Formats: sequence, C-alpha cells, structure tokens
Amino acid sequence: MVNHSLFLSLLVLLVLIPSSAYTQQDSVNTGTKSADQQSLESLRTMDPTLSPYFPRWSICEPNLQLKIFQIFKLEGKKVSQDDMKNIVVTTSPVTSEDGISSILLIECGKNERMNSNLVEVKMSNLTEYILSKKYCHNEIPIAFPPSQAQVEAITNFLEMPTNVTHSFSLSAFEQTIKIGKESGYWVRSIVGTEGAGYTFISSGESKVQIHHPLYVNDNPEVSEAKRKAIPNLLNFHIGMGYRLQDTSNGVLNFLPQRQLNAGYGGKGIFGFDFHAPFNPDFGVTFHVEVPMQGIDSLKPIERGTYSAYFKENPLSPRDPLVVAPLLRITGNTGLFYNWWLDDKFENFIRLDLGMNYTEVREVQVVERSNENGVFVLNDKTDGLSFYHPTQFLDWLYAKVEYRNQSTFPFGLSAQYSNQIFLGRVYLPLIGNWLYLDARYSIPMRSESRPFERSVFMISPVLRLNI
Repeated sequence: MVNHSLFLSLLVLLVLIPSSAYTQQDSVNTGTKSADQQSLESLRTMDPTLSPYFPRWSICEPNLQLKIFQIFKLEGKKVSQDDMKNIVVTTSPVTSEDGISSILLIECGKNERMNSNLVEVKMSNLTEYILSKKYCHNEIPIAFPPSQAQVEAITNFLEMPTNVTHSFSLSAFEQTIKIGKESGYWVRSIVGTEGAGYTFISSGESKVQIHHPLYVNDNPEVSEAKRKAIPNLLNFHIGMGYRLQDTSNGVLNFLPQRQLNAGYGGKGIFGFDFHAPFNPDFGVTFHVEVPMQGIDSLKPIERGTYSAYFKENPLSPRDPLVVAPLLRITGNTGLFYNWWLDDKFENFIRLDLGMNYTEVREVQVVERSNENGVFVLNDKTDGLSFYHPTQFLDWLYAKVEYRNQSTFPFGLSAQYSNQIFLGRVYLPLIGNWLYLDARYSIPMRSESRPFERSVFMISPVLRLNI
C-alpha cells in the first residue's frame, strides 16, 4: 500500500502542478496560442492510460448523462447515443481543505474526453454535483501500479530471471543459484530428463549444469527492453548427469514405482540457445546428454540400486529374464521463437519445434556364476529390446510455454517429445517468493513400454531474488 500511495502521489504531481500556471483565459482562447501556452496545455492534459490508478466511477443517472452528453455535442465531440451510457469521471485522490476532490478527466465513450481545464469552464455548474456522487453511479476499482515484472521483459521469470544479480530457487524438480553480476554464472541442479518426457524421478537420473552467456546482445536496432530481456545472444550450458540409486519412492508413495535407470559412469551434458542477431526473439536450441561409459558385463553392480522387471526368456521360457532398462543418449534440437503479446511485457510465449532423440537399452541383471551376491549387467542376451526413434512421432519435439508476468505471475507449458505429453503449471502462493509447481506426464504411444508410467508431481517453490 505504501508503494501504491507513492505512485499515486507522483502521478498527481505530474497532472496537477502544471495547472497552477494555466489560466482559464488560456483554456477558452480560440485564437493563436503561443508556444508557452501550448506547452502548458499539453502538460495540463491528462494521459488517459493513467486514469486506472485514480478514483473513478461511471455515471448511470439518465438526466446527468444527458446533460454531459449535450455539452460534449456542443463542443463538437464525435459522440453517439450509445456513448451517453458510457460516461466515466476520474478525480484526484488529493482532497482540498473542504474535503472535495478535483475532476481530472471526464470521458464520454471510448474516444472522446474533456480534461480538467475544459471541465472547469464548460461544466462549472455541474462540477459540484458530479463530485457529490448523490446520484446513480458505479465505482471502478483503483488499479495497482505496475510491478517490476510488468515493466521489464523477462524470458524466464521463475527459475532464471535476467534482471537480478543474486538468485536462489528451491523445489523438488530443480534448484538454481546465481551469485554475481547480471551476466554471471547460473548453477542448476535438475531431477529428471524432461526433454525426453521423463519428469522428476521417473528417468532415474539427475544432473548439475552450469549456464553462462558468451555473446552480448548489443544490437542498437533492438529496443532497450528487449536487450534487458535477452542480454546475450549465445547462452551455453555444460554439466554432468548422475544416476539415482534409491529405487523406493519413500514418502512419495503416491508416485508410480520408477522402472528406468541411468547407467554407471555418469553423463556428459552440453547445450546452447543461440538468438539471431537481427531478431533476438528467434533462434536455435540444442541439448544433448551422452553416457560417459559403455556397458561392461564384467563390472559388478549394486543390485539394489537398479529397478528391474521380468521378461520372457526366448531360450528358456521357465527361466524369465530379470531386465533393467537403461536410459542412454537423449537430446533435442530445433528452432524457437519468443513472442511478446503486449508492450508491457506481461504476457510471454515461447514456441519450440524440432526433433528429439531418446534411446533406452534393456540389459539383463544376472548373478555372476560361482559368486553369490555379485551381479553384473549383460546386454548380449537374446530377447532384450533397444528402444530408439523409428517413426516420425518418435522424432518430433514440440513445446509451447506461456508466462504471465504481471502482479500475479503464473505460467503453463505443454510439451510433446518421445511420444510423451508433459504438462506443467505454476502459480504464486505468497508474493513472489513462494510458488506451487505441478507437472504431469503421460505416454501417448500406441504400444506401451514397460518402463513408462503416467506421473503427476506437485511441489512448492521457494524463490529469492536480489
């Protein structure tokens, strides 16, 4: 409320102070005006876009509507009978000693208005009655001043905003931290492989990535707001992936038991977003995750850290295979476009379209002969499957993401990749520091795979920015 009052005070000063230097004679003078007089009149004229932040009401009293409508007609304003039903009065929140506010603006319809100087002259006999509100009228709620999110373009408001020096966010899905100047490093810890459609623990792996810009956006033909939103044309990230060893869901027993696993040895991760210099809203994205080690049938494993299922053994039907599916190479590449829906940068959409590559290899979990309790992975057994893109929908990667960054920031996204639909929605709970983040994935392929399940997960998000 303090910020709102300060904002209103500044607006009142901008609107009212010049009026003290402007006389009634100037307002009715139809002759040639001097440059000083024209300047004073332009200062006295209130910008209608500011009116939502001042006390306003609409008039529904027919007799008063008619009187104001006739005055507008006599002044040569282009108003119609329908406009008579849409008359709005805007007043100053600053009251005089007798407790009466002053009229700043009267609007008749969407296109015609009279500012305070004309109202004083043309409606002097109605001013007191209009301000009394002793007639049929409807109050219009006062809008709050724009938040920082409304006046700055931010491509990733929740996890990685571009307008902060220090940042921290914490949720079950992701943890991020940034310390230092605006073009500094971001460190992200991510659970899951959402580029392939596997959210949270369903992929059996997590990763740590470092994000850093390389190519500054200094194109003078791009607006300052856009340069703040996209301060760098090339943003790259590099990191490592590691496997989740706990196969139980623990307190998350509402989630389906995960079946996928990451292999030992970790993964190397690399990617970038490159924005076109001539139009930073348009660009190319690339991301790949590659295992650092192959499958060694001689290397012992910890059996309890691998999720597995039974599968028919073609060589011995009475002795089924114990199979662990391993998520191997994943990645996606394509084109993206950032679409701002308004000049206030409140509504933002990012569109991605390209191709995805995801491969899952089944391996047999087998106990080494003559060594009780020692298990290895064998990928040479008959009957194992190797899942990788074989048709168009396997390759398709498409994502649309919408973010509303006004005083109530929220966002939602829909992704189709690896024939899995992944949806997400987040919204604020308390201010701009506590959010709720929900994600849902569901396989869309006609033939189900034993390691794919529908997953719904919801998490609070703690977010602190400086």
